[in-house]
Amino acid sequence: MGFTKLRELRDRFEQQWINGDFIFGYENEINENHNNDYPLLVVLPPTSELPATEGDVQEEYTFECLVVKPYYQNQAGSLDVVFSLLEQEALTWLQRVLDSYANKEVILSPDSISVEREKELYNDKLIQVRLTFTLNTFSHSLLAIDEVLVSAYSPKVWLKADMGVKTEFFGGNEVVNKWIDQSGNGNHFEQTTSANKPLYKYENTDNGYPYLEFDGSNDLLKCVNNDIIGTDNGLNREHTIVWVAKPLSNSNVAFLFKNYTTQNEKTIQISFAKLDNDIFVTGRITDEDTEEIEFDYDGTFGSSVFGYYLHNKSIHLFRDGVHVYDETNSGFNHQDWTFADGNPLVLGANKPSSPTDNFEGYVQELIIFNSALSENEIIQVQNYLKHKYNI
Repeated sequence: MGFTKLRELRDRFEQQWINGDFIFGYENEINENHNNDYPLLVVLPPTSELPATEGDVQEEYTFECLVVKPYYQNQAGSLDVVFSLLEQEALTWLQRVLDSYANKEVILSPDSISVEREKELYNDKLIQVRLTFTLNTFSHSLLAIDEVLVSAYSPKVWLKADMGVKTEFFGGNEVVNKWIDQSGNGNHFEQTTSANKPLYKYENTDNGYPYLEFDGSNDLLKCVNNDIIGTDNGLNREHTIVWVAKPLSNSNVAFLFKNYTTQNEKTIQISFAKLDNDIFVTGRITDEDTEEIEFDYDGTFGSSVFGYYLHNKSIHLFRDGVHVYDETNSGFNHQDWTFADGNPLVLGANKPSSPTDNFEGYVQELIIFNSALSENEIIQVQNYLKHKYNI
C-alpha cells in the first residue's frame, strides 16, 4: 500500500472513531498510558497480498484492530453483554469508515470480518474485542436499514445507550461521564461531578438493552455545546425531538430542558411522571414574546417511544408511532427566530445551574432533528425504535 493511501486511510480510521482514544501502532502500546480515554481503539499496521485469481491485480489489505475497555467485576451487567456492546462499537466504527468513501474506492471484502473476544488483559485487567477484516473495495453493509433511514433525516443529536457511553467506577457503581453523540455533530452530553452522574445499567428487564438510570435527586447531563447546529442559533424554532425513556417518579419531573436566558423566553421543557398505572407527559414551548404552546398527555404506563414536532403555531405529540395529541396557540410567534445558543440542553433537570425537579427513571435513546419532520417521517423513526426496543 502506498504511504499516501495508507496515511489517508489511517486518518479516516481516527476521524470516524468518536468514542475514545485512538492509536495507530502496536498492541504493546495499550497499557503504556493508564489514563486512556476508553473505549480505546488500536489499529495495527496492515498486511497485504495479491489475490490468487490470475489477471486480478487488486491488492488486498488485512487490518487487525483492538477495541479495549475496563470491566468492573461487580458492575451490573454480564460479561457477555459488555462484550456484545464493545463489538457493536467496533463494527459501527468500521461502517462509518466505509461510508465516508462516497465513491466507494475502499471496499470491505465480503465475509472477511472475524471477531475474537479476550478478557483480563494487561496490567489494568481490561477486556478487548479483536476485529480482523480485509479491504479492497466496498461491497458490504453492516448497519440495519432502519439506522440508515434515521441518519438520512440528519439528526443533530443522537444518543443511544448501547453506543458511546463513557463511564467510571464511583461509589460501588458504574456511572456515566459522557454520552457520545452518534450523529457526528459532536453534541455530546456530560457530567463532571461524580455524585451527579446517572448510573449505567446493561440489561433493562423490559427489552434487554442498556439504559441510563437517573436518581430523581441530583443526576443530570448537559450538552457540551450551547449551540447544537453550529451557527450560534442553538436550535431551530421548528424542530423534532424523539426519545425512549421510562419515568419512575410520581411527580411531574423535568426530562429535557433548554432556554435562552434566565427569563421565561425561548424555552423548551418536557416533563415526565408515573402515577399508579398511568404515564404523564407534559411540555411547554415558549417563544421570544413568552407566548406558550403546551401539551398535556396521559395514558397507560409502560415503556414507550415518545416524540413531538413543532410547526407553525402547533405542536404534535406522538407515542409509539401514533399521533396522540396536538395543541395550537394562535398567538405563538411562528416567524423566523430560533432558540439561540443561550444555555445548553439539559437531560434530567429543569435548568443547567441550581437545577430542581430532577428526572427519576430510565433513558435509552434521544434523537433531536433541527426541522419539523413530517408525520410519516416521525412515525418511521418511532417504528424503528419500537422494533429495536421490543415495544
